[in-house]
Parts: sequence; structure tokens; C-alpha cells
Amino acid sequence: MKKSSSKSQYALRSSLLGALLLSAVSAIAADTLAARQEIGSADNLIRLLANQHANPTPALLRSSEGSNSKTKHLETDITDFHFKDGMLSVSGKARGSANSSFYLKGSAKNLHGYLIKHDEKKAYEYSTDAKGIVSVTEVAISKVIPDLDERWLKATTVNNLAGAIHPVYSTMALRQARHIGPYNNEDVTKLESKPGSPWVFYLNHSAVMSGSTPLNGVTKENMYRAWQIVADQYSMYNINITTNPTVYNTAKSANILRTGVINFVNQDGRSNAPLSAFGTTSAGTLYRNPSSGFDYGYGIGMTAAHEVGHQMGMNHDHGGTGGEYFEGIAAYQWGPIMGNYWMGANWAASRWTWSKGEYNTATNFEDDLRIMNVNESIPYVADDNPSGKALVLDGAGNIDPLSNFGQIEKTGDTDAFTFTVTGNGKLDLKVDPIEYFGMLDVDAKIYNAAGTLVSSSNKSVNRSAEFIGLNLGAGDYRLVIAGGAEGTPQNGFSNYSSLGYYAMKGTLVGSTPPADVMLSSGVGLANQSAATGTWKYYAIDVPAGKTSVVFSLNGANGDADLYSQLSVKPTTAAYKCKSDGATSVETCTVNAPVPGRYYIGVYAYAAFSALTVKATIN
Repeated sequence: MKKSSSKSQYALRSSLLGALLLSAVSAIAADTLAARQEIGSADNLIRLLANQHANPTPALLRSSEGSNSKTKHLETDITDFHFKDGMLSVSGKARGSANSSFYLKGSAKNLHGYLIKHDEKKAYEYSTDAKGIVSVTEVAISKVIPDLDERWLKATTVNNLAGAIHPVYSTMALRQARHIGPYNNEDVTKLESKPGSPWVFYLNHSAVMSGSTPLNGVTKENMYRAWQIVADQYSMYNINITTNPTVYNTAKSANILRTGVINFVNQDGRSNAPLSAFGTTSAGTLYRNPSSGFDYGYGIGMTAAHEVGHQMGMNHDHGGTGGEYFEGIAAYQWGPIMGNYWMGANWAASRWTWSKGEYNTATNFEDDLRIMNVNESIPYVADDNPSGKALVLDGAGNIDPLSNFGQIEKTGDTDAFTFTVTGNGKLDLKVDPIEYFGMLDVDAKIYNAAGTLVSSSNKSVNRSAEFIGLNLGAGDYRLVIAGGAEGTPQNGFSNYSSLGYYAMKGTLVGSTPPADVMLSSGVGLANQSAATGTWKYYAIDVPAGKTSVVFSLNGANGDADLYSQLSVKPTTAAYKCKSDGATSVETCTVNAPVPGRYYIGVYAYAAFSALTVKATIN
């Protein structure tokens, strides 16, 4: 038996149910809504699918076509088949119906999927009981394609779209990660949020592009922001949100169960996505929205984040006057992204997050974060600050957002930054969430060496934290950043989904910057390590009259990027030389160097260990 394949050479013109009924006990119900038909064991179904995929012989096809008339409506053509390590993914269409989809995934203990017939507005659910028997039940199509529910039209209007207040980029959003910061002429057909991750979600916008140019007057910036919003909403997971088909096809060939796809289409309509279709090639659909008074990037981005949520397995968050689509809590400018995100379109500080139904009128208590992490097996990103790190200060006490940032990855995560005040100190500091359509509400606290809380900030309906002219006596301090909450979980929001990237900017007068880690010319400093998204800094003093100074990294894992700058610590935007390839082996040279102290910045694009850092003066 062939164990895996991402694509059949041709559609298997076969009746799945017909073949199963050759060994099934019987069809036990008539073809009516909610009628249940047992079609055999999951083991047998997987074997039959594998045999049909590996050897679609005419005899087998002929025997299938004599299937019972009661199952004729369930006949399918299989286009994609994948079976590896006991896990199955199958996709296709209803026989004779182009406007349909069929997908099935899971193991012999738990196969689940749907057959959807859009033209007939019918859907059928495949499920497995405790004995491993697969059954098919007709269900309302709105259960499988939630946004085909007529109540969605009543809950959204063009007026909502026209009055939308678009998010404003924080001035601290400076590409601390690939999806952070304004558009900067990137190729919008090759965007990736987490290159190299085996988990990939593909935003297929080829139908609304002519090469690298968007159609219909849509700008490249709008296409970038549509991608960016989805990357923001899923940034806590190690999944690469991409517009690059090569990246998607490579990941799909390796393991289709770690991939998903949603298609942009060049026409107006009602965007929708099939429930729990991640791990198959069954795709969601993103239509254009009304062009008048509508920002394509913002609107399509929010809609994409919502629809991808359905493909991950999330249903709508209900409640309030919105009924099917909870409209959020205006007093706190918060709502669930799986509710009616348009109702808060005029909120200047809106936060649309994942939910587990904590608000008063909730009727859906699904744990969205668990669904993605456990049900779909998408891992969280690694903690970028598991045990604390020093606050990075320059000689004048400046706190720069390119050197001082982080990510709250999980519910309850905290990031600590330590600093020392030598005399009478004064802190002016702002901490911003830096994702364009992020979920983080920043909570910041400062503790002294005894663990006593000195000051805290969580600005109401603002999302930032700020300390202004905070006087600090001599001593050691710890700044702790966490996901904030406002009101109560019942009337407000908890820190459940207060997740995402932040950065900080300010000054600390009377501080003692950490001592520079000095290098000796030609002598490597071994066994250096850093977590993803963090910096390590080193320094070397270069005398006058030298011809060059060569900086180098040598490591066998991760992705360490090399930057150097004179007098101050380098950033990704300010440096004398840099080397930022895809490995941890990097070299860059400054010729005819001006005498002074050169700082080497090593940025962990991906976590590294056992790295050797060296500077050689010639």
C-alpha cells in the first residue's frame, strides 16, 4: 500500500459509500435531515480508500456504481489522499457537482469530516463512535459553513464598514518579527510570518492578482495588511501564514495534516469556510466586499482571520443582541473574533481575540486556543523570555524598542526585565502592543529586590502601559510584562487571549547599564545561546590605523543573524555591516574602521545554541 500522496493523478471516479456498503451491515435510516446511516468501520473505510487510491481498477469502479439508491447522493470523487503514521486526510467533491466539497481526516479511532453540496444547500457529517464505526448524518449546511447562516447578513451592513476606524501602527512597530510594522515594499506574493515552520496556512490570492500587482485598484499595502492581520491573530502558534504557493505545496507534500488554504476570489459575495477543514485541501473562500467606504486590507484581513478560525474548528461566539454573532462589549472595546467583529468597527482601541465564552451572555464555551493547540496539534511558539533578561540600555540610559521587545505567547505568560539604579533614578517608559490587529492588552509591573510591587500600569481601554517620571531609589528592579485584563471576565475580558508582541521605549536616569561582554581579537567566545526573537551583544575596541575588522558567527543550529555598529548597539535598521543568511554561519567586514568600540549584535531569528562569536582586527 502506498502510504502517502498529496495529489491523485486523476480524480477517482468512485462511489465511496457504494464500496463501503459492500461490507457494511446495512443502511439503518432513510434519507432525511438528521437521519443516521452506519457505513462500516473506520479501519475498513481507510483500507478501501487506500486501495482505491493505489489501484483504482475498472472492476472496483463498476462494482461501486451499483450502490443503493439511498446512498447515491453521497457518492464522491477523491482528488487528494494522504495517509501517514496512522493519520488520514482525504479531500474531493460530490460526484457530478463542481460546487461542492468533501473532506475527511483523523485516525481509525476518530475519523471526522463533511460532504457539502452548495447548490442544494445540503451537508452531511461523518463521525466515528466509540466502537470505531463511521456514520453519516445529514445536518444543516450552516453547521458546516457557519457564515452561510442568514443571520450574518442581518448582523452586518455596509454602514458598519464605512464607519470603520482602522488600527494605527505603534511607532515602536519596527519589524521585530516579519509581520510587524507598516508595509515596506515587500513582495506580497511571497509573504511568510514564520519561515521554516512545518505548519503552514496559505492565503491564496492568485485570483485577485496579476503577477505581483493586485487587481481592481487594490494596493499592495492592502494585500500586505490582509496577510498581516491573519499573521497577528495566529502569532502565538508556530504556524507560517504565507502567500507563497511554493511554501504551501512543499509543506503539503511533507504532511498535509499540518496545512490549510483559503482562496481569495475576484467577485462580490459572502465569504465562508468549511468547519474543521484544516489538514485537508478543502478551502475557505474570501469574496470582495463593497468597494464604497471599505478598506480592503483591513476588512478582508479581519474576515480572513475569522474564516480561518472556522477551518481550525471554531464555531461562532454567540450572545447579546447579536444572537448568532456576539457584538462585543463597547465599554471595553472588546469582542471575540469569532463573533461580529464589524460591530466594533468604530472603536479606536478595539481588541478582537480568541474566546472560551467567559462573557455573561455566552452560549458557546469552546476553548479556541485549545482547539488549535490540541485538536489540530499546532504548537505554541517557544517562550522568548523564560527566565528573565536584562533591560537593554545605552550609555545615556535610553531604552530602545528594537532591543527591548518580546511576546506573550500563552495565557498567563510573563516576561521579566531586570535593571539596576545606582543613585536617585527616574523612569519614563511606555510599553506598546506592536501588532497591527493584535490581541495584547499590556499589563506592566515593577518590583524591587525584595519582591515588593513598586508601581503598575494597565491603561484603561488603551492597550498600552506607561510610567511617567517614576522615581526609583538605588537598587535592583524587575519589570514584568504580562497580558492584561479589564473589567471582569463576565463583563469585560480576562487575560485568556491577551497575547502578542510588545515593545518598550523610554529613558532610565541614574541607571547602570550592564557591562559590555568584551571580545579579544581573533579569539572566539564559544557556547553562546539565545531564544528566538532575542539579541545578544558583544564589543571589541578597535585601535587607530587598522585595515579592517572581521566579525563572524559559527554555529550548527538555529538562525543567528550578525550586525555590527560603531559606538552604539546595532539594530536591524542601523549597522556598519551585517550578515543575515538562513543559517548560524555568518561573516561581515568593516574596512578601514574608524577607531572606537564596535558592538556586535547577534539576533536569534531562530533559537540557537553552542554558537561561537569572534571578531578579528587586521
